[in-house]
Amino acid sequence: MLPLGRQVLRIRNPFPYLAHPLNSTYISSSSIGPAVHSRGRRYLATQAEQPIISHSSDEEKDRERVVILGSGWGGYTLSRRLSKKTYAPLIISPRSYFVFTPLLTNTASGSLDFSSIVEPVRDPRSKVNFIQAAARGVNLKKKTVLCEATVVKSGVTESPRTSEGERSTEEGPDTTNMKPMQAQRHWEQGQTFEVPYDKLVIAVGAVSQTFGTPGVRENAMFFKDIGDAKRVKRRVRECFELAVLPFTTPEMRKWLLHFAIVGAGPTGIELAASLRDFIYSDLMVLYPSLQGIPKITLYDVAPKVLSMFDESLSRYAMETMEREGVDIKTSYHVQSLRWGAPGAPPPYQMDPKRCLTLTTKEDGEMGVGMCVWATGNAMPKFITDSLDSVDAFPEDSIHSIEGSSTTPTDVQQASWKFKKAPKTGALLVDGHMRVQLQNETGQTAVLQDVFAVGDNAMPEKGAPPATAQATSQEAKWLADRLNKDDLSQAPSFSFRDLGTMAYIGDERALMQIPYKGDRGSNSILPEGIRGRTASLIWKMAYISMSISWRNKLRVAFRWMLNRFFGRDVSRF
Repeated sequence: MLPLGRQVLRIRNPFPYLAHPLNSTYISSSSIGPAVHSRGRRYLATQAEQPIISHSSDEEKDRERVVILGSGWGGYTLSRRLSKKTYAPLIISPRSYFVFTPLLTNTASGSLDFSSIVEPVRDPRSKVNFIQAAARGVNLKKKTVLCEATVVKSGVTESPRTSEGERSTEEGPDTTNMKPMQAQRHWEQGQTFEVPYDKLVIAVGAVSQTFGTPGVRENAMFFKDIGDAKRVKRRVRECFELAVLPFTTPEMRKWLLHFAIVGAGPTGIELAASLRDFIYSDLMVLYPSLQGIPKITLYDVAPKVLSMFDESLSRYAMETMEREGVDIKTSYHVQSLRWGAPGAPPPYQMDPKRCLTLTTKEDGEMGVGMCVWATGNAMPKFITDSLDSVDAFPEDSIHSIEGSSTTPTDVQQASWKFKKAPKTGALLVDGHMRVQLQNETGQTAVLQDVFAVGDNAMPEKGAPPATAQATSQEAKWLADRLNKDDLSQAPSFSFRDLGTMAYIGDERALMQIPYKGDRGSNSILPEGIRGRTASLIWKMAYISMSISWRNKLRVAFRWMLNRFFGRDVSRF
C-alpha cells in the first residue's frame, strides 16, 4: 500500500451558486471550472466568474459539501443521516422525490395512491440542498460534477422507451418503436453547469436489463419508478375498456385480457399477485360480461420463482399463486415482443387499440394486452459511458495504490480507468465503499473522497444482494463512518440480512427468517412464515419502514378503506 495523498478540507459555502448557463447542451469538462473567489469560497458555476444567484450563511461556511448523485434508497438515506454540523449534503437527481419501492406494486393495482409512497427531496426540516439535474460526467482532478438540468424534461419518471443504442442517457422523451423525438423537442436540451464537491457519493442505481431481446425496450413496460406504475395501471384499465367494445372480436378480447409479466423475482411475483387481486376482486365486479377471460402469466428463465427464498417457500408461492389463477411458466425463454396479433403479417406498427405478440421458445407466439418486464438490472449510461477513462490522474484524491512500486510520476502518466465488475459493469468499491481506479498494468488506486453505494456499486468482497435493504444499510454505514470520521479505522461494511418478504396474493405472503449455519438446529421457524400471518407482518413492516409519519398514516388508512370500499379503479 503506497499512500499518495490525504483529504484536503476546502472551506466553502455549501449552498449551490448558479452562474449564467451555457447555450450548448454538452460541454467539455476541460473547458469548465469552478469560479474561485478571493475569500477562499468556491462557487457552483460554469465559466462565469460572477454568480447570479447567491445564498450564503455564516453558520454553513465551514461544512464540507457532500454531493450525492441520485435520490433513491442510497442517496436519500445518506443525505438524511449525515451530520448537518459537519457536512452540507447536496442531492443531484433527475427526479425531485424518493420512491418507497417495496409498495410500488400496490400503486399499480390501485391499493395505494401514488403520493402515499413518495417523499419530496426538498424538505425544510432536512437541511439538504437539491438540484434537479442529471450528472453527465465527473472531473476527479478538479473535483467537479458536470450536470444537465432536467427540470423541464419528459420521461424522467419512466424507464426509457427507446433502444439502448439510440439514446445517450437514461432520461428522455417517452417514445415507442418509432424513432426518438429529440429532434422535435429542442426544449428538452437542458442547460449545463458544474458542481464542485469535497466528497462525492454515486448512488444512481440501475436500469432494466433487456438482454437484447428484440422489441422489449420499445414495446414492454418496465417497473422502476412512479411513471412506470402509472402506465401499468392505465394499460390494465385500457385493455378492459377495449375488451367490452361491441366490435371487439372474442379472439382479440382474449388477447387483450392476457397480461404477461417477465421475471419471477420479488417484483414480478408481487406485481402478479397485486394485479390478480385487483382484477378478480375489483374489476370483475365492473365487467361481469368478461368473467373467466382475464389471465395473468408469469414467465421466468429460472426453474423456480423467488430463487432467493428457501425451496419450501418458493414451492408454496408457486402452488398458492397457481391456485389463485396466475399461470406460472418457469424455464421459459422470451424471444421477442412486437405489436400486432399472433400470425399477423408485417409491418408491425404500434397500435394500443390492439394486442401485442409475445414469442417464447417453448410456446411460440402468444397474444397479450400488456407485457411488464421485471427481470435483471443493467448499469445506466452514466456508469457505463461517463465513468470510464480518467483524463487526469487525481493525485490529491488518492488514498492508496495497491500493487505499485513505481514513482509517483510514472503513476500519473499511466492510463487510468474506473474499476468495474467484469460481468455487470458496476463500480468495484473496496470494503469502505470507496471507488477505485485501475491502469493497464493492473495497479489499483483507491479514492479517498469518491464513494458509491447501491445497485451501481459492488464491493469486491462480500457483495450484498441488489435490494433496497442492502442499499439502505450501505448508505447508513457510510454516513455513520463519515459522521464519526473513522472510515480508515472502521472494519469493512458487512451486510446484515434482516429477512426477505414477498406478497403472493389473496392476503397471503412469505417471510424468510435470516439464519446462520444449520437452520434445523438454530431456528425456531425453520421454514420462515407464510400465509395470512406473513401478510399481516408484511403490512406492518412496510408501514413502519415508510419514511414520514404522513405516509405511514396514509398507507394504513388506505389499506383499511380498501377493505370496505375496494381499490381505486380510475384510469387517468
